[in-house]
Amino acid sequence: MKMWSWAAAAFALLILQTTSLGLFGGNLFFDLPLLFIYSIGLFYGARPGLFCGLVFGLLQDISSPAVFGFYLLTRGLVGYGVGSIKEMIFKNNYGYHVLIIGGISFVLRLLYLVPVLCLAGLSEPVAFSYMKESVLYCLGNMLLVLPVTRICLALYRWIAEDDLTY
Repeated sequence: MKMWSWAAAAFALLILQTTSLGLFGGNLFFDLPLLFIYSIGLFYGARPGLFCGLVFGLLQDISSPAVFGFYLLTRGLVGYGVGSIKEMIFKNNYGYHVLIIGGISFVLRLLYLVPVLCLAGLSEPVAFSYMKESVLYCLGNMLLVLPVTRICLALYRWIAEDDLTY
């Protein structure tokens, strides 16, 4: 029963991400699936992080009018990358989490700039609007990484209670 708790948590985050669009009435300035992928990679390693990233990336690509494959590739790389360096990240030092997710968010927005400029054209209003949204996106993810990581850590510990190793 506990093994389905990760799927339920992922579903809850997807519901929060998609329904908050109506509440905020515009572009979202956070990415809950990205924070969940970060947590899975952090707690379980590269392969589960990659799998989670690919699943969420595919879901985001299907529901997004942007270039297909962008979320699939970037979310998979984030999950695999965080899982690969999970031993170097102190899980109880929350300043690291804020800085790492801020850096990841910034790089993702830089990568997404290429399709935006190709599709919308290079103009000053587009560039200024994109920069403003990017700063808010990075700050939103940096603020929300702590609660999401803490919830995922509690879930990880709850599941690990039954895993007795002898």
